Amino acid sequence: MSARGGKKRQKAMSKSQRANVTFPVGRMHRYLKMGTHRLRIGVGSPVYMAAVIEYLTGANQSPKIPYSEVLELAGNAARDNRKGRITPRHILLAVANDEELHLLLKNVTIASGGVLPKIHPELLAKKKGGKFVMSNNMPLTVPYKKPIATKPISHHKKPSPPVPASSGIRAKKASSPSAVKPGKGKGKTKDTSSNSTTAGTGVTILSEKKLFLGQKLTVVQGDITNITADALVHPTNTSFAMMGDVGQALEKRGGKEFLQEVHDLRSSHGSLDSTTAAVCSGHNFPAKWVIHVNGPSWNEVDATDKLEKTMKNCLTLADQKNLKSLAIPAIGSGRAGFPKQQAAQTILKAISNYFVNVMSSSLKQIYFVLFDMESIGIYTAELAKLDS
Repeated sequence: MSARGGKKRQKAMSKSQRANVTFPVGRMHRYLKMGTHRLRIGVGSPVYMAAVIEYLTGANQSPKIPYSEVLELAGNAARDNRKGRITPRHILLAVANDEELHLLLKNVTIASGGVLPKIHPELLAKKKGGKFVMSNNMPLTVPYKKPIATKPISHHKKPSPPVPASSGIRAKKASSPSAVKPGKGKGKTKDTSSNSTTAGTGVTILSEKKLFLGQKLTVVQGDITNITADALVHPTNTSFAMMGDVGQALEKRGGKEFLQEVHDLRSSHGSLDSTTAAVCSGHNFPAKWVIHVNGPSWNEVDATDKLEKTMKNCLTLADQKNLKSLAIPAIGSGRAGFPKQQAAQTILKAISNYFVNVMSSSLKQIYFVLFDMESIGIYTAELAKLDS
């Protein structure tokens, strides 16, 4: 109290303390004035800016709020890339890997962050007959194999030209198993070892890599139950639970017959140990077999090595069954919690090393069946880095 009975002098408070935020409000106010050529800045603008940046970085965030912090995710991205310092590129990857942050910052440009692999929707559109359906519902007519002249396409089957008897070649019958079915899905055959256009109905082939021993690694987009392969891979746990998107799709498509096969396998095999694989028959989808694998979680010790061992055991089991083609989903990047890029690098490395060490493998075709654009971009980029 003063001698004249005045009020007690209060302690000076900064703008950050008044706004109850950690980030410096006054400094951001100066930055805003400098960046806008000293125009008038509202009193609430730097407070709002400080609060938003503090929320994104998670500097003063309650553990009860299940939002992701940019710094934590960027740190994980830097650690996955074996870097000790967070760069704008890591922040860009952190935002792109988180659904909520990607939606919030979709119109924000991060300086020096680079670009993410982007595939145009026109390349991902499903083929319907001889047309590609565009995103704006405007069909673009494209010949299926070769550009045809002005002569219109006839939907009626024309008789094949006669073959001279002296040529010694027999004409194929229309009912041959390798004949192409007309109508929807034109150009697809039942043989999975012929070329990359036979992945299955409703499946879009995006990229392909051929290894030095002749094996083909193909990135496709679609439902894994529609893939025309000898076997599908199902990531599961010790009790063969039908969990995740792949398990639910197999359960829905396979029905009671497939669930009975899984039950019989669980009864005869027992629990499925970590990094091991087991196989059972498939029902109601093109694949004849389903390989169940119990992969590790990201928080386990030596998770990367265990994931690589899981893929090796899966490929070994496929060779024991003398399988030629295999459909693999994005193992590890779902419930297991692996960063998508780390999981893709580990899986591709395991497959490449397996084919190098096992020279007489029966596998000739492996499909990576993906759904989201982020995984497609990552697998396409990592597949291009593999040595042919």
